[in-house]
Amino acid sequence: MPSLVHHMLLLPSALLALSVSHALGAVLETRQSNSTTVPAPIAIAPDENWDGIDGAWSSFTLRVGTPQQIVRTLVSFTAYQTWVVFPAGCEAAASQSSCAQSRGGVFNQSASSTFDRIGIYDLWIEANLGYDGNAIYGNDTVGLGGIGENGPTLENTIVGGFAVDDFYLGVFGVNPKPTNFTSFNEPSPSYMTLLREQNYIPSISAAYTAGAQYRFTGVLASLTLGGYDESKFVANDVDFAFAADNERNTVVAIQSIVTPSQIESSPVGTELLPAPVYAFIDNTVPQIWLPLEACLAFEAEFGLVYDNATELYLVNSTLHQDLTTRNPNITFTLGQGLSGGSTVQIALPYAAFDLTAQSPYQGLANTSYYFPLRRAANDTQYTLGRTFLQEAYFSVNWDTARFNVSQCSWDQNAQQHLVALPSVSEDNSSSSGTPNASSPSSNSLGAGAIAGIVVGAVAAIALLIGLGVWYVRRRSRAAKTAEREKLGEDEEVDVPPREPEHTVGEPVGGEPTGREATVFLKAELEGSSPLPPANNRDSDNTRLLSSSHGSGLPGTPGTLEAPSTQGYFGPGGSSSASPTTPSGGEGTHSSTQSGSGRNSRSILSPLSPSEASEADSRERHVYEMPGDMPTIKEKDGRVLSEKEAIAHRERVYNGVDSAPTSAVAVNEGVREPRRVNPEDVVRADTHAGAEERNANMHRAFSFEDRKDESSGELYE
Repeated sequence: MPSLVHHMLLLPSALLALSVSHALGAVLETRQSNSTTVPAPIAIAPDENWDGIDGAWSSFTLRVGTPQQIVRTLVSFTAYQTWVVFPAGCEAAASQSSCAQSRGGVFNQSASSTFDRIGIYDLWIEANLGYDGNAIYGNDTVGLGGIGENGPTLENTIVGGFAVDDFYLGVFGVNPKPTNFTSFNEPSPSYMTLLREQNYIPSISAAYTAGAQYRFTGVLASLTLGGYDESKFVANDVDFAFAADNERNTVVAIQSIVTPSQIESSPVGTELLPAPVYAFIDNTVPQIWLPLEACLAFEAEFGLVYDNATELYLVNSTLHQDLTTRNPNITFTLGQGLSGGSTVQIALPYAAFDLTAQSPYQGLANTSYYFPLRRAANDTQYTLGRTFLQEAYFSVNWDTARFNVSQCSWDQNAQQHLVALPSVSEDNSSSSGTPNASSPSSNSLGAGAIAGIVVGAVAAIALLIGLGVWYVRRRSRAAKTAEREKLGEDEEVDVPPREPEHTVGEPVGGEPTGREATVFLKAELEGSSPLPPANNRDSDNTRLLSSSHGSGLPGTPGTLEAPSTQGYFGPGGSSSASPTTPSGGEGTHSSTQSGSGRNSRSILSPLSPSEASEADSRERHVYEMPGDMPTIKEKDGRVLSEKEAIAHRERVYNGVDSAPTSAVAVNEGVREPRRVNPEDVVRADTHAGAEERNANMHRAFSFEDRKDESSGELYE
C-alpha cells in the first residue's frame, strides 16, 4: 500500500518532466538523441571559375581516380551518374591543353589504378531535347571538392567518360536513381544513395542555385546535399509534389510569364505566355524551353531574332544595348496546377538572359550574345534550365517526393545556415521535406502545440493527484472502519458493565483528591488473574491485577461476571482482542487471557509464567521493572482533553492512587526519573512452578503501592 501510493504520487512529476522536456527540446531531439547516426547536411563549395560555352556558369570540382585527377563539372538534378571528359574529347582541337582547360579538365582512365571498366553505353538523359552521345562507364573513386577541402570520398561509384560536344563540361549527377547496365535485377547505386548509406548526409535530398555572375562582383553557385541553405532564398509556403514520370518528376505549372509594359499609361504588364503549361525544372541544360507561341511573344516584346542555323536567338550589339538600357524584368508565376492554388513568383532581370555563346556551341563560328530561349517542339520539351535557376533556389527531397522553388535572396552579409531535410524514416508524417515559410523551424513545435501539451500535462497531473487522494482516503476510511468493527466486537466480548459516573474528587478507593472534573469510567482492559490481595485495605488499589475468581467488587473486570473465550493457551483459556494502550512511563504490557481454575496464573503481571507466547512466537525471559504510575497533571480547572482523560482513567481504574505526592508532579506534570535497583529485578519464570505467591513479594514488583503510602516513590 505505501509503495503503491508512493509510486502514484511520483507519476505526475514524471509526466510533467516528460511533457516539458518534449515541448522544449523537440527542436534538438533528433540531433541530440541520434548525434552519432544522423549527420548534418554537406555544403559543397564551388570553385571560383565561370565555365561553359553556352554561358558563364559556376562549376564544382571533383577528385576522380587513383591518384586523384581534378575535373570541374556542372550539377545535374536529372543525371544519376558522374560524367567526366575523356582526353578524346580534345583530340580534334587546335590546342588540346586549351580545350582541356575550357572543358574543365579531362580524366585519363588509363592513369587511374582503381578504374574498373564496365562498358560503353548511351548517355540517355536529355535525349528528348536533342542531346546525344555515349560514354565508357566504369567504377572508380570520386571525391567532392578540391584537394584539401575534406569533402566526402566514395569508392566504386559509377563514372562515365565521354568525348561528345553536346555536354561540353562534366556532370555531377545528384539524382538517386540506380543505373541498370545489364538488367533491373543488378542495379548500381547512385552517388547520392551511397552518401546516405554511408551516413554522410541525413537524407537523399539536395538544394541548388546556379549563381549569378551579374550580381555584385559575381555570386557563385550553392549546392547543399542532405538539406538546404536557409540564407539563400526567400521562403514561401508552396510545396510541389513529384510528377508521375520519373524521368521528368520535378514539374511545375507555369501559369503566367509577365514583363512590365513599355506603355507608361498602361500599368498592366505584357503577358508572354499565351496559355499555362507544365515545365520540367532541369539544371542540366542552360536555356528555357517554351512553346512556339510564347517564343513569338518574346520576339515581339524584345525584338528578338531567331537564327535558324543555330536555332538560337542571337543578339547583336545594337539590340544588346537597347535591352541593357531598358533592363526589363520577366516574372514567372508557378503553381501546382495550371490555374488557382498557391503560387510563387520568380522575377528575373534582363541580366539573367544576357548570355554569351562560343564556338563550337550549336555550330557557332564566332562568339555572340544570345537570349537563352529555345523553341519547344512539344510538351515533353518544356523546360526551365540553369538560366531560370540563377534567380531561383531549387530544393528536392527524393525521400518524400517533394520539392520547392523560391526566389533567391541577395544579401551579401548573410551567413550560411544549413538545415537538414528529413528522410522518410525520420519523419513519416511529413508531407513536405522542402523549405517553405515554416521550414526554418520545421523541427520545432509551434506555440499552440506547446501550450496544448502543457495544458494536457497539467490536466493529467491534476486527475492523477485527485485519483491518488481519493484512493488514499478510501483505504484510510476502510482501515478505520475495520478497526472500529474489530474494537466493537472485542468490547462486546471482553468489556464488563460500565461503572457509574463519578468525579475526580471521588476516587474509586474513596479517598478525595480535590479534583472536581467529571469523567466516565473506562472498562478495564482484560488482564491476568493473580491471587486475591492479603487484606481489604489493598483491595481498592489492586484493579490492575484482577482475579479469575472475582475481586468481590461489583462490576470489577476480571470477575466471574466478565465473559471469556478460549484463547491461545489451551482449553479453558481466554483471549484478548485488544492490547492496552501505552501511556508515557507506564510500561503497559499486552493483555491476554489467563487459564481457568484455581491454579490460573496472571499473564499481565510481570510475574507471568514463562510459557506465555510472545509476539514473534519465541520464548523470552520477562523481567519486571519496579515503579509507580504517574499522577494526573492538574489542568487548573480546564476541561480535560480526551487523551488526558484516557490517561487519568488508566491510572484510576487500574488501582493507582492519583493523589499528587510530589510537588513536581502537581506543578510541572513531569515525574522524576524512576530509579531501578539491579537487585530488585526478578525473573518471572523463577516462580513459574509455584502454586501460590507471596502477596508482599508480588506487590513489591508490580504496579501496586507498598504498605507505606506516605512515600511519593515506590522505591527510595
